[in-house]
Amino acid sequence: MSEQSSGIEDMKDILHEFVVDSKEMLEDIEPVLIELEADYDEEKINKVFRCFHSIKGGAGFLNLNNIQRITHSAETLLDLFRKGKLEFGSEHLDIMVLVCDQIVRILDQVYESLVDEGFEAENETLCQIMDGLIENGGTSASKPEALPLTDDLLEAETAEIVEVVEEEMEIPITDEMVGQFVQEAEGGFEKIEEVLLILEKFGFDQQLLDNAYRLIHSFKGNCGFMNFKHLELVSHKVETVFDGMKNKEIPTKEENVTILFQVLDVIRATVQQIGQKGSHVIEEYQQYLSIMDGIIDVSEVKKPGKSAKGQIKAESPTVTSAPTAQLSSPDIPVKTADEKATSAKQLQTDIRVNLSKVDKVINLVGELMIISQMITSNMQEDSDTTGRASHQLNSLITELQDVAMSIRMIPLAGTFRKMVRLVRDLSKKSGKQVQFETKGEDTELDKTVVEQISDPLVHLVRNSIDHGIEPPDEREALGKSPVGKLIIEAKYEGNEVWINIIDDGKGLSREKILAKGIERKLVSEEETKDWSDQRVYKLIFEPGFSTAEKVTSVSGRGVGMDVVKRNIEKVKGHVDINSIPGKGSTLGLRIPLTLAIIDGMLLRVGKAVYTAPLLAIRESIQVKPSNITIVENREVVMIREQLVPVYRLHKLHNIKPQYENLEDAILIVLEYQDDVFGLMVDELLGQYQTVIKGLSEYLGKIPGISGCSILSNGEVSLILDVADLRKEIA
Repeated sequence: MSEQSSGIEDMKDILHEFVVDSKEMLEDIEPVLIELEADYDEEKINKVFRCFHSIKGGAGFLNLNNIQRITHSAETLLDLFRKGKLEFGSEHLDIMVLVCDQIVRILDQVYESLVDEGFEAENETLCQIMDGLIENGGTSASKPEALPLTDDLLEAETAEIVEVVEEEMEIPITDEMVGQFVQEAEGGFEKIEEVLLILEKFGFDQQLLDNAYRLIHSFKGNCGFMNFKHLELVSHKVETVFDGMKNKEIPTKEENVTILFQVLDVIRATVQQIGQKGSHVIEEYQQYLSIMDGIIDVSEVKKPGKSAKGQIKAESPTVTSAPTAQLSSPDIPVKTADEKATSAKQLQTDIRVNLSKVDKVINLVGELMIISQMITSNMQEDSDTTGRASHQLNSLITELQDVAMSIRMIPLAGTFRKMVRLVRDLSKKSGKQVQFETKGEDTELDKTVVEQISDPLVHLVRNSIDHGIEPPDEREALGKSPVGKLIIEAKYEGNEVWINIIDDGKGLSREKILAKGIERKLVSEEETKDWSDQRVYKLIFEPGFSTAEKVTSVSGRGVGMDVVKRNIEKVKGHVDINSIPGKGSTLGLRIPLTLAIIDGMLLRVGKAVYTAPLLAIRESIQVKPSNITIVENREVVMIREQLVPVYRLHKLHNIKPQYENLEDAILIVLEYQDDVFGLMVDELLGQYQTVIKGLSEYLGKIPGISGCSILSNGEVSLILDVADLRKEIA
């Protein structure tokens, strides 16, 4: 790969990382913004401010001028709320929400094309609105200049920080924020040290200097958020030196690199001190500013009449050459290399890993589990030692498998947070008042599953607000509170996660749903006479089904609930509906924790071995001939006064079974949603936990089969898809 193409790839990685980080921050602060409308809180506004400030800093480094322009205006407006010069209201929330949406659109383009051009007109409109709010806020804050921000403006901002160090109220800092700050800083310091080592040995390297500049720039911004003034000032000087080096205005000679090493040690030691709940003050910090000014001033000798970039006014002596004296770090214990390594290990608790790597680990663990079962099943356990070793091996592999699977698990908090904005927008659009609450945000699901259920949750929330919760006047006429309640809760139930969407609206109307179903010829009046309410309610999942009297921008076309059903079935889950007319509805999603591993029961039909999901099995029985009968040309069995239809798997897959008569075989009673049916098999081989593997594409779609697994004897077992099986044999 050429040097140029390598540089492009590096920049692409940096931009992609910036986009991912920025979108995560915006997702985090969107619910906070909405909470501010009802309950203003200083810490919340500070969190939003820090988000926009961080994005602005990253955009400035990457020359993303449109993002930098809009975030600068947003940051300036938010600063008025922080300082108590403007009161946060509904109109401010509206504009901030639009700004978040705009930034996300620009970020999406940056991810695809690596540029943020083409949004100038939209940006300017939003910025003018914010600038108008700023001017009407009774503040001396000036209208933001067109970006990119100049070095002079940055210098002025930094000088202002120095002047108000004693006056400005500090932002409340939590232990979690400090921990994250220290962890990120430590990772950045290690990379900067690597850059310095290479510079010391080989001299100038543009790409490395760009990386070092970006890292120290981010660190400086974080110090500003945390109100660590001394660290901010000293790191600003380091940033200026790196800027001079990458522009070839400051030489990357050994004595300059040595000074950077020493100043970095002081910064790093102070950060470690903060991590141990110590002081963030750097004694005699002016000494370090003066030393760094010495390096900067030398570079300016070559350019008469130009002031040092970003220079902060301090009591700096006139220096004619870069000093080489050793720097001291008063009262700050600088750690040894070994101590630094140990500290870094303690601090780094989270890493970002590509999902494909996680999948590969899980696949390898699955292969290891299969091989272990092969070995232990064929091992001659003729001694206690062999037995213990076999048991220990299986225990370790099971533990390894659990750890590997847990890597893919992510909390539902992020998905739930997105619903806050959705509820707010829908309630305003429909003129309804909605009190939204989430429970069980820490409940974890497989990342793939979480992505699949995002759309169903959106449709269910939209449905609850549009069809369920009544307008305020209608609720008051019914004796209800004008404010409707909407709750999303998640909880563990066995190997499943249950997610309930609960509202206190008008509930589902059995009559309306049946009438619409008959009108669309989905069902007949005769066949639905004995249907339970739950079975009737499930008609709403039919494609194109809707009871809405008119089509709105929210619903009415009958596509939402169909999407819910299809996406939930993709993850082997199902939907339960409970509703009380006039009181409200609860729609429950029952979803398996993961799609990668299954607890199953091995079944034999002839020479073929199948795996049935354990959660779908209600019971297994041997049927007495007296309990077998024929109803409408279909074989059924009476089980505890319930007629259960019987299906023969060997007929579906053209297999020769061991037994032809039902009373000689075993009946597995399977349950899918409200349907119960029996599956005739020859033998039960026992419970088995296995890794699910996909079938090769050339096999095509096999009826009633979702995948396969490898048994301990090397044979393949087909995994039954109970939902699909029910449709195939019905």
